[in-house]
Amino acid sequence: MTKYDPEKTAPRQKGKKAEFVIDTTRGKDMSRGFTLIVCFSRAWCVKNFFAAFYNLKIDVKNCHLLVIDNSDNVVVMRALLEKLTDGKPSIKDAFYTCRLYKTWRMGGRELVTMVNAEWNVGKLPYIYEMHKDFLRLCTTETFVLLEDDTLPPYKTRPDVVMYMLRRLAETKNCAVYTAIETGRSSVAYAWTRLGVHYLKREGNKIIWRLSPSAHLRGPHKVDACGWYCCAAYKEPWKQAFEGMDEWIADVPRFAMDVAHTNNIVRNGWDIIADFSLWCAHMNHTPNEILFWGKKQVKPMLDLWLPEWETYAQGVMLTTPASRAILRRIQRQRK
Repeated sequence: MTKYDPEKTAPRQKGKKAEFVIDTTRGKDMSRGFTLIVCFSRAWCVKNFFAAFYNLKIDVKNCHLLVIDNSDNVVVMRALLEKLTDGKPSIKDAFYTCRLYKTWRMGGRELVTMVNAEWNVGKLPYIYEMHKDFLRLCTTETFVLLEDDTLPPYKTRPDVVMYMLRRLAETKNCAVYTAIETGRSSVAYAWTRLGVHYLKREGNKIIWRLSPSAHLRGPHKVDACGWYCCAAYKEPWKQAFEGMDEWIADVPRFAMDVAHTNNIVRNGWDIIADFSLWCAHMNHTPNEILFWGKKQVKPMLDLWLPEWETYAQGVMLTTPASRAILRRIQRQRK
């Protein structure tokens, strides 16, 4: 088992401590309403994210806005400050409370390696530690989570934040109510998978992960999801992290969020994925920003190959040769 040490693996910039750049919480009831958590680490996401954010219909008078800058980059901080303080009223003043929290971690780095059996490299530990931060800073029973490279469905469902919260409360035994997002690639609009999954684990080992078709409709119960656009109850989300420090470094790099959210299911809760809520997933090339969506999705399988001690990743389940694999996986789920 690989030793995970947060201070060594996910350090802050030398001489820096986490700080609130904006904090309007003084004298406010911090248990009121819900928390909207937006996680940033990259400056190139800011413009498009806020273009979408301005169009969302949110109950701002009962919302604690918590924006986390999980980077050591002052450019990100300045860009966020401008977006949060510009205008009359500004975002900072419109919400019941507003906080901009700077971690000074190097969360915006690219992955150092793409070896698919390793977790303990690159930016992933920084993201993992950021989730611990926001659980400590979230003071409400429920929260909505958004990520900087995710554009929520602001055109088709501008009330997506309030809708997910309402469905979370209405759905029996539901701990997470998530929208749908795709993966992405450095190759422009290459085939990718969904960010919701069915899977099999033996202990902490992921044996297989199946990402379903994009043509499902409405709400579906799933085994795991990504950390991109969802409403959740804080306590089940927090409990799913318990004990993970002991084995998280042995999880394949593609499965950090998958392992965590599947822990929620293992703890007896449900995750509901709503296929009426489609997000766009941004990535960039040297020349342009790309937006992945439903048209780029194929059902895909990741399968652990013990004889080679690695994963077969992104096996597309749309060819005749893959159908036998899919049937076997479906039988294992019954």
